Amino acid sequence: MVKYLRYSLCFFMLAVPVIAQNISVGASTDTSKYNIGDYIKYTIELRYDKEIKVELPPVKDSVKVLEFIKAMPVDSTTSGNKIIEKYGYIFSKYDSARVTIPSLKVYYTSVNDTTRKFLATNPVTILVTTLQVDTQLDIRDIKNPLKLPLNWLLIILIVIGAIALITGAIFGYRYYRKKKLAKGSILPEIVIPPHETALNELLELEEKKLWQQGKVKEYHSEITEIVRRYFEKRFNFRALEMTSAEILAVLSFIEEGKKIVALSDSFFSNADLVKFAKFQPMPDINNEMMNQAREIVTQTIPVLHVPETDSPSPILQEDPDAR
Repeated sequence: MVKYLRYSLCFFMLAVPVIAQNISVGASTDTSKYNIGDYIKYTIELRYDKEIKVELPPVKDSVKVLEFIKAMPVDSTTSGNKIIEKYGYIFSKYDSARVTIPSLKVYYTSVNDTTRKFLATNPVTILVTTLQVDTQLDIRDIKNPLKLPLNWLLIILIVIGAIALITGAIFGYRYYRKKKLAKGSILPEIVIPPHETALNELLELEEKKLWQQGKVKEYHSEITEIVRRYFEKRFNFRALEMTSAEILAVLSFIEEGKKIVALSDSFFSNADLVKFAKFQPMPDINNEMMNQAREIVTQTIPVLHVPETDSPSPILQEDPDAR
């Protein structure tokens, strides 16, 4: 009897590693360092026998330290009696921090053993950093412009063409002006200042009442576009094509823009949280966004300098007693 128990114990001890080797789980990310707003690809890889049935955890609800973006299609392959599955998920993060994605439990059962067991994935640690902007350096191109060799024949043709175009434009303008003056006086072109355009657009947006109707993301997208378009016309740089951090860096170099850097930082931070981090702001924040946008515009309205006129010198009158 003792001998039989020993054989049974030895068989059980040898059988445990085999069962453990029937399934394995692992987790990884495509890299360990990201910038704020980058896509973080998180992958769970399962390797198990065909006789095993696995139950994946709800990754979207289990990973609380990152913002869930979407799930990728499952990549499944078979090698002999083994099934290899890779589950991909896209996350993002909008604050700089060192983040650890915790272990997730993968439950499984087999044909021979219906007991529900689990294996845990390994935790994964990543680092999310902000974009580094050196405000002491001048704005310059990423690469220097290419220098092409001079083509004198092409230059001569361009000069001749330019002269012909200028001559034709001069005669055309004179003909057009003469014809226009014959019909009546020419009205000057009305140029609306950028700040008036921006304030009118903000008033129209306020009257739409988007966030009051639940369209919070559309409201923040439109209000930031109005401010970016105002920066383009007021300070002459491509704000619509830049990130919030790049706009703040440019404003810090402009004398009239330095006074609104902090205000613009708060404005864009609130907008980015709503547009990218799915943040649901309180009504006071939505109202504050409109107040900040108007304040950004009003603080940068150009000041017209009226030339000072010399005051007339007093008229000297002759003293009758001096005669």
